[in-house]
Amino acid sequence: MKKKIVIIIFIILIFILIFTIGSAIIENARAWKIEITNEYINVRENHSVYDLQIDTVYQGEKYKVLDIYLDNPNYIWYKIKVGYNEGWVASDRNEPYVKEYNSPYALEENPDIVDYASPILKFYDDTYKTKSIDTITLDHLEIIDDSDYEVTYEIYKEEEPVDMPGPQYWIQYTVIDSFGNKTVKVQRIEFEIAPLDDQVLDFSELDYQ
Repeated sequence: MKKKIVIIIFIILIFILIFTIGSAIIENARAWKIEITNEYINVRENHSVYDLQIDTVYQGEKYKVLDIYLDNPNYIWYKIKVGYNEGWVASDRNEPYVKEYNSPYALEENPDIVDYASPILKFYDDTYKTKSIDTITLDHLEIIDDSDYEVTYEIYKEEEPVDMPGPQYWIQYTVIDSFGNKTVKVQRIEFEIAPLDDQVLDFSELDYQ
């Protein structure tokens, strides 16, 4: 009887062990990872190219992503663990140094595509001229991005500009693509019919970013 109980407990422990190992394998397979595609990348103590270098990772190596820093306009920073040390590696926004797997920043319809490059927004005149606030179009803008994007704008009134008699008006464009990357630009705007004050924002609220 005791022998049967021992065998049953042993079998249960084996099943628990198999389940635990299987769960760990599945979790690891689903984990957000990066593969180094550059020849090498320096690992730094913090998310800055001026911070202390603590290690180096090499092409083909894969690491689990522990954290991400998106506030740098030129680089995406990933926190990884190399050996016993945790540190940060950078990847260029436009020409990435890494490939991501299972990224939460990928498109739902195509999880292999991750894009951190900000849309390119261009206009070629210092001042955009239009009849009224109701006749504003975005035909004068050139926007370059590989994914879908949305363009919005806001109008700001500057009562006492430094360089000319007031008031003058500014239009701030915001372009956000499918990945959440954003570009903001400001252009002077000139109306034949001035907008009402409740149609515009105060110039002091304009954030050039």
